Amino acid sequence: MDALTRFKAVYEALNAERGWWSDASSLRFAAIAAATTPQEPLSVAKALRVVAEDLRKGSRWYGELKSSLRFVVSVFLVNAGDDPVRFLAEVERVRALFRERGLRRGGAYEVISVLLLRQQVRLEPIGEASIARFQSIYDEMKRHHWWLTGPEDLPFCALLSGARGSPPEIGERMEALYQALCAENFSAGDPLQASASILALSEIESGTAARRFRSLAEAFREAGVAMWQSDYDELAILSFLDAAPRDVCDRVMRLREEMKALQPKPDRLMTFNLASSVAFLEQVGGDSSTKELIDVKALRDTQAVIAAQRAAATAAAG
Repeated sequence: MDALTRFKAVYEALNAERGWWSDASSLRFAAIAAATTPQEPLSVAKALRVVAEDLRKGSRWYGELKSSLRFVVSVFLVNAGDDPVRFLAEVERVRALFRERGLRRGGAYEVISVLLLRQQVRLEPIGEASIARFQSIYDEMKRHHWWLTGPEDLPFCALLSGARGSPPEIGERMEALYQALCAENFSAGDPLQASASILALSEIESGTAARRFRSLAEAFREAGVAMWQSDYDELAILSFLDAAPRDVCDRVMRLREEMKALQPKPDRLMTFNLASSVAFLEQVGGDSSTKELIDVKALRDTQAVIAAQRAAATAAAG
């Protein structure tokens, strides 16, 4: 079953049991993360709901996994055969270690980071060496961009903890990519730093990566798609694909039409996001060294949606 068909099947199975009060975004991102799992879609959806409910019940009443983020986290736990109770216990243990080391509180981004670090050590207890490397990479990001770097960057630091090179080398690579993207006239800021963090996981030389990023943006603009800073992370993941920018653009545009048919109908940003992720998965398949990018992106995108909804609710209440 191809990535598009599996994504749609998992999403439809999850959405069929969605309450009218629930947001569909997290289920879409969970389906993206589950789009290359070998199990039958209905079985996958059932397993995700069971684990998501275990996470909800096991979380403190104000915990981050009371939110819809739990559905995407469940994909990681199901794929790894992890136990929700043990995972939640590890989150609490490692958070205490973060505080001892003076790491900034990161809410849901801390939970995501612990999830990624736990996967890297194959569900064993996360040791001091792993935490020290994670913190060192975060410190490198702050050294280059202290005014940009915050809790939302913690998942990238966790992901990069599994990459080659020392923390200073990884920091220099991110900075080289950031400056190369700036040189191609992309707007400096948080979205560009996120893109540099994504591209730092590739073996592509910084100048080449930035030119590929620019060529993709140009191809989409020529196809009538306005490119905003919110689209930078999609351009970053698509820059991994060894294909002509026009071909990548054409495939994303076709997939975007498929996304418009989802119910409830997603907005423009969501259709581009989902189409780019599926286009990426079609090329990389189940290659764990690169597919993890989509999984982490699904986690961060879900949390961004949750944060935006809470901000809107707060503004409305005010």
